[in-house]
Amino acid sequence: MKKRILLSLLTVLSTLAVHAQYQITGCVKDERNIPVAYANIALLRPDSAFVCGSISNEKGEFTLADVKQNSYLLKISYIGYITQFVSLKHLNSTFNAGNITLPEKSQQLEEIVVNGRSIIQKVDRMVVLPTQAAKKNTYNPYDLMFNLAIPHLQVDPLSKSLSANGGEVQTRINGIIASQAEVAALLPKDIVRIEMIENPGERYGNNSLGAVVDIIVRKREQGGLINIQTSNSPNVPFGENNITAKYNRGKSQWGVNYNLVYNQFKKRRTNKSETYNLGDKIIHREQVGINDRRSYSVQDIDLSYNLSEPGKYVFNAIFRNNINNTPHQDDSNKLFDASNADQYTLSKVRANSDSYTPALDLYFQRILPKEQTLTLNLTGTLIRTNAERQYREQTAGNTTLANFETNIEGHKRSIIGEGIYDKRFKKVMLTAGMRHYQMYAENKYTGSEPVTSEMDQMRSSAFLELQGNIKKVSYGVSAGLTRSYFSESGMEHSYYQFTPTVRFGFAPHKGGYINFRFNTDPQIPSLSSLTNVEQAIDTIQIARGNPALKSFNIYNNNLSYSYFKNKFIFMMNVNHRFMDNCIMEDIFVENNHLITMEANQRSYQTLEFTPTIVFRGLDIGKLKNFLTLSIDGGLIRYWSNGNNYTHTHNCFFYNAQFALNYKEFALLGQIRKTKDVLFGETIRKGENMSVLMGTWTHKRLQLGVGMMFPFTNNYKTGMERLSKTAPFTSQTFIKEVGQMAVIRLNYNFEFGHSYKSAKRRINNSDKDAGILKIGE
Repeated sequence: MKKRILLSLLTVLSTLAVHAQYQITGCVKDERNIPVAYANIALLRPDSAFVCGSISNEKGEFTLADVKQNSYLLKISYIGYITQFVSLKHLNSTFNAGNITLPEKSQQLEEIVVNGRSIIQKVDRMVVLPTQAAKKNTYNPYDLMFNLAIPHLQVDPLSKSLSANGGEVQTRINGIIASQAEVAALLPKDIVRIEMIENPGERYGNNSLGAVVDIIVRKREQGGLINIQTSNSPNVPFGENNITAKYNRGKSQWGVNYNLVYNQFKKRRTNKSETYNLGDKIIHREQVGINDRRSYSVQDIDLSYNLSEPGKYVFNAIFRNNINNTPHQDDSNKLFDASNADQYTLSKVRANSDSYTPALDLYFQRILPKEQTLTLNLTGTLIRTNAERQYREQTAGNTTLANFETNIEGHKRSIIGEGIYDKRFKKVMLTAGMRHYQMYAENKYTGSEPVTSEMDQMRSSAFLELQGNIKKVSYGVSAGLTRSYFSESGMEHSYYQFTPTVRFGFAPHKGGYINFRFNTDPQIPSLSSLTNVEQAIDTIQIARGNPALKSFNIYNNNLSYSYFKNKFIFMMNVNHRFMDNCIMEDIFVENNHLITMEANQRSYQTLEFTPTIVFRGLDIGKLKNFLTLSIDGGLIRYWSNGNNYTHTHNCFFYNAQFALNYKEFALLGQIRKTKDVLFGETIRKGENMSVLMGTWTHKRLQLGVGMMFPFTNNYKTGMERLSKTAPFTSQTFIKEVGQMAVIRLNYNFEFGHSYKSAKRRINNSDKDAGILKIGE
């Protein structure tokens, strides 16, 4: 009897031992002892059969759970590093592999796919790992992002521009904000990953951003890089030219960047039909546009220096210089009453402006013991602006009916200081930050209605944020408080705003991810709206500032679902935005003139549905990774409720783009209809966009030929004002943009090994000159 009991007990213990499950943990780091985030962790049987897998977190740590007793091979790999293996013979207990070092590769990189996919959805960002197929025939990150077809990110490869979720995209390199030219100068082979942060919020310095795109590049040794990129049209004065040079030695990097963007159109015109209800009379006016000039040039000259020691500190200094010259913003029209086209007047607007903006940006980050980080940023900016505008209206016989002149000389100086503290605990990341903004502006308006505006503004804010995980749910919670102060001509205003944010995400099934975000986005009046200035637009319309404006809040709710399987991606994004007591346009009649100004209105809200389908690197017959196709679009509904008006509007929009790759040749195409935007009483009509470009890429050289609007010979956009007091519809045409050819020539030269500057987390800048906007 005792023998049978003992035998049964041994059998049970043996069975439990066979079916026992253990954990495998470890930490992935590079040769500089810096954690490698998102490394691919694969557990293999001795015959190389896949058992399970995971990825390392931002600290380089990983965990493989529920591993049965057996012998295994642990494989650790990441793009740009040499794959490492750890042999686990007769695993019969929880195993800690400790620190696993990945040496960097120096030769051509092979394709690495994490868990069968190259996109990782996290609670606050989407991490995209560029595959070798996507890097094929790409010269700069814009080509690469176009090939990657990142959901919700619209890429224009000709103009090197990005947009997302109907808003602008802030670009960064290793966490440091970067201009379009600086991003374009990067080589795709150096890009480790691309992080896209949608609805980024206050931490990134601009609450109106559609997304932040942070491009993470490999850190290398010393040497240098010279990169030349040119895109110019042979038939229209239009182009973008850039030269970047960087040199690295030891812990230092020096850089200089020069960028020139220019255009000159001579066939721009606007047709407009408008009605003015001026109380005692009604005017139905038609405007037939006459071709006129629009031209500008923008030059950016940046000098940079970076000193860093990985794992210890980063110091970054950038001296930016922006020179903007717009010699022609001219507009000529034929005006007549709708009932009598034979009696007309001619109106002419002659406008020009120029500005010079130097800025010094100093940044320092210190890595402290016990996983703490302190980041400091100080930015000083000067803005000098000169603008002239003349409106003249005359009869067909050259008799002058009206002549208004406005000359603006603006001077503004500002300073922004910020500090952010980070502390990592076992399961929680704590972040606290403070920021202060101080500004003084003096704008002199001379001409027909001279006035001088002097403005002081201060803004101080603080925030606290927690991020972590509870089982399979990732979360982030933050709260901030901001005080803003503004004064002009003896009038003072103070605003206080509370800014909470809540977000969480989880994976309901394999390949699927759900993400939710709620945040408030406090808005204070802009300097240009608060200024106590009144300027005539024409004989009927007057633009007026409003110092009585009050702050308001934007409440955002965003719910998204994403599904990834092999080369297929599906995403559905639902966004609801609500504004209470928001600042929108106000149009009213005063002394037989139409006054346009901004005022606090009742409410404004939008509801948007955006599905996205992506096929990446499809094989067509024997052509491998030949086609990438992305289609997204959706429906948006607007509700605009003013104090004296209520308007609604529905709009469909879409974007389709493709990339074909064969050997050293590529063909890129895009067709897009941007969404209409109703705000206040005005609908700004979305423009249609189409582009084709073919490229040949050979080592360091790329040649390309492209065309904007290849299927039409015109460009147009428009506006519609729904106001009962002054409704209008308008369409603007630019003849030269249609079927405009562009020739691309890119070449880069490397010597030695490049060393990329270390990661920077914050950036501040000031671009608002505080000048009243006239005639927009």
